[in-house]
Amino acid sequence: MNIKLFLTFNHELPLGRLNTSYNRALFDPTQKIMDIADKHNIKITLFSDILCAYRYKEWDHENFYLPYKTQLQYAVKTGHDVQLQTYPHWLTTEYNNTYFHPSKDFALSDFKDDNQFGGIPGIIKLSIDELSNICIPINDKYKCIAYRAGGYNIYPDTELIFNSLYKNGIRYDSSLAKDYYFKSDISEIDFRKLPDLPNWIIDPSNYHLNLPDKSGILEIPIATIPKTIFEIPTRFKLKKYAYRAIENRGKMIHTDNQIDIYSKIKMLFSARMLSFDNHTLSLDYLLKIFNYTIKKYENQSNTIMLSVISHPKSMGNYSFELMDKFITSIQKTYSNVEFMTYSKLYDKRK
Repeated sequence: MNIKLFLTFNHELPLGRLNTSYNRALFDPTQKIMDIADKHNIKITLFSDILCAYRYKEWDHENFYLPYKTQLQYAVKTGHDVQLQTYPHWLTTEYNNTYFHPSKDFALSDFKDDNQFGGIPGIIKLSIDELSNICIPINDKYKCIAYRAGGYNIYPDTELIFNSLYKNGIRYDSSLAKDYYFKSDISEIDFRKLPDLPNWIIDPSNYHLNLPDKSGILEIPIATIPKTIFEIPTRFKLKKYAYRAIENRGKMIHTDNQIDIYSKIKMLFSARMLSFDNHTLSLDYLLKIFNYTIKKYENQSNTIMLSVISHPKSMGNYSFELMDKFITSIQKTYSNVEFMTYSKLYDKRK
């Protein structure tokens, strides 16, 4: 059995408000992540929030856009992968005197009837073009071929979203996380009924499960593990491990002021993702998630592909240490694990 492990990082600012500098919130921790990966001679993937940069190109070109562009080009130059993440709320977000005031148009579906940017197909094309214009000058063979939905929002216009992605060259998706549920005032994500497979092909024309040998978008989900009733409640762990947390770099865009009790219960039992930026998780727990995924599907497929998800904006010393130890442990324990990027996978499959 072959295991392909994708270390992915959502390259984005705090979405609700920025409490510190661009460097501390995004650029410095992202560089640290790449340094750790380089130490282990592996490559990571940045799913970059390109629509944020698209707006900041006008708002703060010198202080944000240029360093953003420089960082992505450095990543491409040094062999790391840069792929697409979309947070379309930036398109209707207001900016005033260095502060942004986030729009509530959070999902691509909120722009279905938009005329200014061409709706969902237009926004996806704009995003891919903007990202490609940054990366191609560094590597003329660069292709934007992988996607992660901002906030995991692929609903409710899933067919249109995947169809638009496929038409614009996207061949891999890593937006889904089995048994994950989340709801806020502006978003609801329910991944409790995904295919019980390690990987699957999404038919972009109708979002139905397709056979592996047919064309479509290959889903490489974020690894998860079901939460049990025996786990210590998160609020207690947040207090117990508060010393591991980073400084407050910004505010979330989500609020739960209008969330019903049934949804809160569903969130309480939502699956946990394999991530370095949750400071309440230990190395043993991350390895538990990894092993759970492998054991669950080892008899179903000769190749299992899974993603780790983290956010540079939420990573500090504990997270960097966790990442370093996790990579070391995987390399020592598993001879059949290959650290992979989407560009590398695409090149091998051509």
